Amino acid sequence: MKLETLNSSHCKQLLDFELENKAWFESFIAPRDADFYSNVGVSKHIAALEATMRAKHGYSAVLIQNDVIVARANLKDVTGGTAYIGYRVAKNMTSQGIASLCVAQLIKVAAQQFNLKTLRAQVLNNNPASERVLQKFAFRAVSTQPDFLRLNGQSLACTEFSVCLSELNQQALEATSSLAKSKVSC
Repeated sequence: MKLETLNSSHCKQLLDFELENKAWFESFIAPRDADFYSNVGVSKHIAALEATMRAKHGYSAVLIQNDVIVARANLKDVTGGTAYIGYRVAKNMTSQGIASLCVAQLIKVAAQQFNLKTLRAQVLNNNPASERVLQKFAFRAVSTQPDFLRLNGQSLACTEFSVCLSELNQQALEATSSLAKSKVSC
């Protein structure tokens, strides 16, 4: 597997990834606008993310295996030493440590490239697997907003998680680095 910074050369692969996993993703999070699901829509999406990266307000990457995107990982809203993390994992790659790998890579990038102090994540209450991944990396629930989103006829709460990177002990950071090195080439 290889982690690559998202760029315009990933357009077709990203569109394929998003289309193939559309129903899966929409069972957990709000759907994207319909016009996203085209070459033009994905190109605009990538261009916006590239501009965000150039401004140092975010980071977007794709995890590729055999020339196919199997996950996305993002830092967004980078400001004041804090950023939000997010990731999407292909349905056929779940329960294989891919989400943990994405979080490990995001922690590494946050610390080394952005010198961030705090990472945050938001998880809807219909996604306990993501909660477990975050907790493995010492993220703690800091607040919950009931009725955050109505999805597939259900009202869902959203829990915000946070981790202070300085509180991650050296052992945890080394484990994060080892996990990343064992599965990914950058």
